[in-house]
Formats: sequence, C-alpha cells, structure tokens
Amino acid sequence: MRLSRFDLTILIAALVIIGLIALSVLLLRPPDQPLRVAYLAPASSGPQNVWTVIPGDPDSAAQVTRSPGGVFDYAASPDGRRIAYAERDVTTGRVNLMLVDLYDGTTRTLVDCVALNADCTTPAWKPDGSALAYMRRTYDPAFGTGSGVPKIFIIDGLNTGQPRDYPLFNDNQTTGSQPVWSANGRRLAFYESTAGGVLVFDFNPADEADRIKFVPADNGMTGALSPDGETLITSTLVMGGEITVRSQLIVAELVDNTLRDLFPDGQSNDGVSAAWHPDGRRIAVLRQYADDERGTRGQQVYLYDLVSESLTPLIVDDTFNHGALSFSPDGSMLVVQRFDYSGGQPGIWVYEMATGALYEVASNAYLPGWVPAS
Repeated sequence: MRLSRFDLTILIAALVIIGLIALSVLLLRPPDQPLRVAYLAPASSGPQNVWTVIPGDPDSAAQVTRSPGGVFDYAASPDGRRIAYAERDVTTGRVNLMLVDLYDGTTRTLVDCVALNADCTTPAWKPDGSALAYMRRTYDPAFGTGSGVPKIFIIDGLNTGQPRDYPLFNDNQTTGSQPVWSANGRRLAFYESTAGGVLVFDFNPADEADRIKFVPADNGMTGALSPDGETLITSTLVMGGEITVRSQLIVAELVDNTLRDLFPDGQSNDGVSAAWHPDGRRIAVLRQYADDERGTRGQQVYLYDLVSESLTPLIVDDTFNHGALSFSPDGSMLVVQRFDYSGGQPGIWVYEMATGALYEVASNAYLPGWVPAS
C-alpha cells in the first residue's frame, strides 16, 4: 500500500514528536550517581550536617544538609535518591523529620514535630522505599511523663505521593526506639525499654500468634536483623569474668524461638550489635579481648562465618577504637567509625573486603552509612 503525501507527512511528524519526547526524557533524567558514604560532620563542633563522599575520591566530599540547628541522625533511601534526617529546630529545640532530594537539593518536612511538641528521630527506610519507620517522643502529660514516651511510627505511601503517618501500636503502653528493618521488608525490630528487650513485628505472619516476638536484651540496643528477617543479633550485659561488666552478643532465631550466645567463650567485651553481610552468612562484629596476648584498649573488627563458625580479624589496631559497622549494598566494602586515641577525634574509614585495603574517607566525622548508587 502506497502512502499519500499527507499520510507520509503525518508519519514523519509523529516520528519527530516521538524522537523529541525521548530526547527530552533523556536530557531531563538526573545523572547517574555512584555509591557514596554518608556521615555527620564536624564531630568537634556544631552544627553537624550530613555529608557524602565517594570511597577513594576524597575531593568528592559534599555537604548535603545545611541545618542551623544541626542534624541528629539520618537514613538514605534504598534507591539513593533521598535522605531522611532528623533536624533540630533552633527556636523550640524540638526535632523535625525532614527529607532532602539528592538530585536537586530540595528539602521538605516529612513530619512537623515542632507542631506536635515532639522529637522525631532515627528514621529507617523499608527496603523497597515505600515506607519509613521512626521514633517519636511527644512531650505531653497525656502521653506519659514530662520527658515524653518514645513510640514507633510508620510513614507509608512515600512512593505514591500520598504519605500516611501512624503509630505502629495504638496503645500508650508499648514504647519503642531504634527501628531496624529486615532486608526483605517483612519484619521490623525495635527496642522496648519497658519490657527490657527487643520487639520484632512481623507484617506478614503465617500465624497471628507469631506477629510479635520478644527477645530479652538489657543493653538498650535493637541490634540487627538478618537479610531474611529470621535471625536477630543483639546484645546483653554480663557481669563477672576478666572484664567486670561486658557486652555479650546473643542470637535469637525468630522461627524456632531459640536464644544463644554468639560467642560462648566469654573472653571479650563485644560490641552492642553486628553488621550482616548481604549474603546472610557472614557478620562483622566488634570484640575487645582482655587476655595479655590479644588484649586491646578498644574494640576491634572481626568477620564471623555463621556456617563454619570461623572468626577472622579484619581491622586490629590498638591505637583505634572501632564502631558503627555497615556493609555496602553489594557487600564489597565495610564502613567503620574509628576513634584515634592519639588524635582524640572520630573518623570514617572504608575496608575493602577483596583486597584488605583500609583508608580514611572523612576526618572529624561520625555516624557513617551508605547512599546506594542511583
């Protein structure tokens, strides 16, 4: 079939329009962003703000937030496009929950906690980016004591443009802080100070009786959920031994309801939590031995294989104390906060799992985390 001159003109015009639309989409698409380390700085003076840096490229360091009152803590979204952060209001002293777009730098208020006379902190993204858990402490006698009762709140619908903010529990008795998601988004763990342990909330339980699990742990920390959400590693305080009071890592199997010490040898002061490798088999842990042969002033970094039960030293340097461990999304790098005993300031370092290379990415900084590539 032969096309008429009119039909040919229409076809060419349509193709040109389609081409222009495709070109505009390509031009308007934000440039790809590499994997970055986020942190708060400066540690030595306020106000602290969120910064990011590309590992191995110190010149790429960039300030993300510019809060006059300072940032309390933060969390990067799983797609690497946004950072939720807790910002202190300079007038009232209350802490708002804010959101910054990493592509255009725009910020907006997620929760107006000043209006609620509350502090909103410790945001934690659901792994699919659709929701955010955080702690809200409302300073109102109707909600408890004058100091405020901490509770876990959820903001969902973040990908739809119609967010909804609500408490995880409607009662006034269940407290909560330090929310942590499993990598599959099925479970949310948080510390419940009244009960003295960790509550694990299952959003899709096979049996309603299994929706909430309690793990006794008196160290005041939530710990870390395994990628499949079936195991929690947290810590408890132990009295006696070579170290008078020490932290002991414990493993809670949430499916079969068992609890055990991760290291039953009792030879070290362990960190308050562990960092799961994305493979779900290995964890990075902190240990401080008390014996003469391995004793150090501070906690050192080890890699523990849960299958082979082998413990491998990763970073052992008696001039540093270590903490705040976190694996990159692909597990190739481990970020760690190091405190130099000689310098008196914390810094952020990256350890490469394949080569063992260790290098500083930010000085006078603390609270490291990852911003995924986008």
